[in-house]
Amino acid sequence: MRCPSCLAETPGHPRFCPSCGTHLAAPAPVEVRKIVTVVFCDLAESTALSERLDPESLRAVLIRYFALMRDQLAWHGGTVEKFIGDAVMAVFGVPELHEDDALRAARAALDMRAALERLNDDLDHDLGIRLRVRIGVNTGEVVTSGLARGDQALVAGETVNAAARLQQLARPGEILLGPETWRLVGPSAVGTAAGPLMLRGKRHPVTAWRLVSMRSDDPAVIRRFDIPFVDRQEPLRELDRALDGIIRHRHCRIVTLHGEAGVGKTRLARLWAERAGQRGVLVGSGRCRPYGAGGTLLGVADAVRELVTVGTPDPRALAVLRDGLLKDGTPNPSHQETSWALRSVLEGLGRSTYVLIVLDDVQWAGGPVFDTLGHLAEELSEAAVMVLCVTRSDLFDRMPGWQVASRLALPRLGPADSRLLASGLAEVTPHDDALLDRIAGRSEGNPLYLEQLVAMLGDGGEPHGLPLTVHALIAARVDRLGPAAREVLECAAVVGREFTAGELRAVSGTGEPGAPLEELRRKSFVEHRTEATFRFTSGLIQEVVYGGMAKRRRAELHERFAGWLAAGDGGDEAVGTHLEQAYRHRADLGPPGEHTARLRDGAAARLSEAGTLALRRSDLSRAENLLSRGAALLGPAHPGWPRISGRVAEARITLGDVERGRLLLTEVLERATGDADAVVAAHASLYLSHFDPAGSSEVARRAIPVFEAAADDLGLARAWTVVAQEAQGRGRFAETRQMLQRALEYATRSGAELERATILGNLAASLWLGPEPAPVAISRCRDLLAAHGRDRGIVRAVVGCPLAVLLATRGGFDEARTTLATAGRSLADLRHAYADAFMPIFSAAVESLAGRWDLAEDLLRQACARARALGDTQLLVTASRDLAGTLLRRGDLAGAELWAGAALEGSPRDAPMNTAELHAIRAEVLAARGAAEPCRELMDLAVHEAGGTDSPVCRATVLLGNARGLAALGAHRESEAAARGAMAEFAAKGHLVGRGWALALAGRR
Repeated sequence: MRCPSCLAETPGHPRFCPSCGTHLAAPAPVEVRKIVTVVFCDLAESTALSERLDPESLRAVLIRYFALMRDQLAWHGGTVEKFIGDAVMAVFGVPELHEDDALRAARAALDMRAALERLNDDLDHDLGIRLRVRIGVNTGEVVTSGLARGDQALVAGETVNAAARLQQLARPGEILLGPETWRLVGPSAVGTAAGPLMLRGKRHPVTAWRLVSMRSDDPAVIRRFDIPFVDRQEPLRELDRALDGIIRHRHCRIVTLHGEAGVGKTRLARLWAERAGQRGVLVGSGRCRPYGAGGTLLGVADAVRELVTVGTPDPRALAVLRDGLLKDGTPNPSHQETSWALRSVLEGLGRSTYVLIVLDDVQWAGGPVFDTLGHLAEELSEAAVMVLCVTRSDLFDRMPGWQVASRLALPRLGPADSRLLASGLAEVTPHDDALLDRIAGRSEGNPLYLEQLVAMLGDGGEPHGLPLTVHALIAARVDRLGPAAREVLECAAVVGREFTAGELRAVSGTGEPGAPLEELRRKSFVEHRTEATFRFTSGLIQEVVYGGMAKRRRAELHERFAGWLAAGDGGDEAVGTHLEQAYRHRADLGPPGEHTARLRDGAAARLSEAGTLALRRSDLSRAENLLSRGAALLGPAHPGWPRISGRVAEARITLGDVERGRLLLTEVLERATGDADAVVAAHASLYLSHFDPAGSSEVARRAIPVFEAAADDLGLARAWTVVAQEAQGRGRFAETRQMLQRALEYATRSGAELERATILGNLAASLWLGPEPAPVAISRCRDLLAAHGRDRGIVRAVVGCPLAVLLATRGGFDEARTTLATAGRSLADLRHAYADAFMPIFSAAVESLAGRWDLAEDLLRQACARARALGDTQLLVTASRDLAGTLLRRGDLAGAELWAGAALEGSPRDAPMNTAELHAIRAEVLAARGAAEPCRELMDLAVHEAGGTDSPVCRATVLLGNARGLAALGAHRESEAAARGAMAEFAAKGHLVGRGWALALAGRR
């Protein structure tokens, strides 16, 4: 801390400054957030009681009542916060958190009620009264410093209020448990639903539970021991080998089976003990408990009690055990005599048979247990006795020298076995493979975590949440850490799942974290990822640690780390994310001030920059996430909202969320007013014009001066692309390429990968349909790929599609299909929604050239459906036109006419590339029906419109269709002339497949 007088740094927390002697105030207790269980107990009908008793008598009764309630609560580990009138409030989890605080609270409530009945017998005899209480128990998050001083409450939060409301609603003699408490104790409790109840301050009814009694605390009551084991054969073999050695050499040995909580130690030990019993081994089992009635050796006593019923133990030794150890778990009359008696009994049994003692939860055992086991191991000889101690690994922090040579670690499950266990646990839930994979991954190999995560599905919860049982288990471990290790762990939780020592220094603002970090590694909170990098051993630990910090502290650490990242060029996304967290935590604590507003604006700016970069690089999902977060921080009233939200809309539309994207763009356009937002409005208008292609070119031309004035290269790239696409629709491909080259320069300068890919795709399409011979066009497409597609999957995809059709025109169908498959994989990786519309169009073009018209039809119907869902008129017109031609080839005249009419209706009037082919298709349909006059009119119109393009493919396709129509009308000479014209156009293009069709129609082979 720093002295406020001389500003000298003072190590630790001294009372006086070592430099100037100034008195230093004690540091304020650190606030934390904990999930605790609160108990409220209130006397029922206390007013009537005060009327019946003299104040002196009433005071005496209340003193006895309060003392009795306090004793019961304290016995179970609860902390009495205060007495309010004749009510008692207690907290389980402060100052020390236990993994079973809810169970302790429930048992305490039952014991309070039972103890009151014993007191009532005395009160009834002395005063003729009986007391009745109402008890409410509730579990949830509170804020606490762990200290109750003066007028400072021990805990605060809605959890406390809800516990009080439950107590008020309970009937005399009734114990009401809140829903989270019941969820934690349910398997161990007997109760009935009491609800739904309306609690004051709660919007929705709450289902409470009337607690009747508690079942056994045996783990099998609350755990799933009914499913097959996975991945535990090697530990079982290790235990078998240990037992074989004891049987062979007839000696005593202690084996310690250890692992983290929930990894399956108890279940494994029980399974193996059953197997040992089947081999003729005499088995006795016991458990150590963290608290409760009974002596320090109660767990040992439970195990021995099962053994002494067999054989003929030494009567003197058995008498000693029955008077002490077997009676209540105490080493009576002395520890020495108890050890002698225990050794005598086990020696007798171990000489005639084989003995196995399984002692579970040894991490809760006190020193006398370890002393007793140590004496047995040293003094038992010629007796085949094995003691299996089952414990959590944190026992070795307390007793590092315990049985080092005989430890057997039980590891977590591997990914495949976790998935197998998840399937078994989820037998009553829908088997969603992806969901089970996520749950298995989230559990990180811990069977208990996995079991509880799967159970959340049955309760209607989400598997990305954290079950309270798992939270309590982890939080209790964290709560036992010292201040230094806890602080380092909190700093690490702010950094992320992985972190370095340097990052910890940056967040904490203190010295080297070496010693606390080593302690955390030793206690399995963190592990080395690489030589320089650490990581949490479980993502769930990080969640619990992070959630346990007060929001003000989280905000301070996030802000500090963001500043360090920014100073070291840590990247906009990382800086923005930490600023975002700092802002949200501060905003949760009250109305935002200037500092909080600066955090918000800084976070939004950083996230927006990162999202814009991701959008330019075609990382669409990431872009949408980052930009949406930036826009949400600002809100629609903020002046910066339209700019960010316009980009959000673009990402959504590209990902296929078209309706939401269009609505958002419309709102952006409405809010983008004035000169400052002219560029934003131009972008929104240009993007919306895509859904109204008839006027898109005019919108683009109006936007160009706006973008030029703002030096907006991205806007210019987009605008010139739209103008070029309009020229492309008119079939003016030489003109189109000039505009696209101009647009490409702007796109390259702006670093906009999506726009660059769009332009390159249009250039490749121009090479496919334009006047360049196919061999030249193929070569230039490959040049485009070499220049722009080396590290850009989307470029390889959009250029690869026209290239595939060009290859197919030369008869290279296999190479074309391979090229399309590569393009499809690239687009799938990018999650480009429009791929589902335009990929089938190109695939259908290849299959049509290969003569597989049935497959082409299926592909084009898919394309039409997807284009319609996306609201993309241009793609729908193209797919409909090609489908009409395909149906015509398959002899479906009605279908061809229908789809051609729909395509003509949606096609712009000045787009002869579409209308010329569509007129030719309709003419051919009319010819097949014998309608010569309207057929010839459409043929002439189609030739005229195709003649205005510089596309040999368009002109050849129209002439070939006319040749087929004229043949159907019986005009064979005119048909041959049209076929020869088509043949010449196909030949000029180098379109070998089309030339073959024309040759066949012209009568040449």
